[in-house]
Amino acid sequence: MTTQELQARINTYFSSYGHFIVSITYRDKEYTCTTTNTMAIDAMYNEGVDYDRYYTTSKQALLALWNECKTKNNLK
Repeated sequence: MTTQELQARINTYFSSYGHFIVSITYRDKEYTCTTTNTMAIDAMYNEGVDYDRYYTTSKQALLALWNECKTKNNLK
C-alpha cells in the first residue's frame, strides 16, 4: 500500500493524555482501537523533520498504526 492509500484509510483522534483513537478502513468496514504510540502519531504528521526518531518516514508510522489496529481487532 502506498503512503497516500494509508493516509486515506487511517484517521486518528485525540482521546486523552497520551492516548489516541485510531480508526482504519479495512475491507470496507471501519475498525477502531486506542493507542499510546505517540511516536507514530508525531511521525505521520512531521515527515522531513531533522531530529532523530524511531520512524524515519510517515509510511513507517502509518504501517505501525495500521498493524496495531488490525492486531487489536483480530484481523488477518
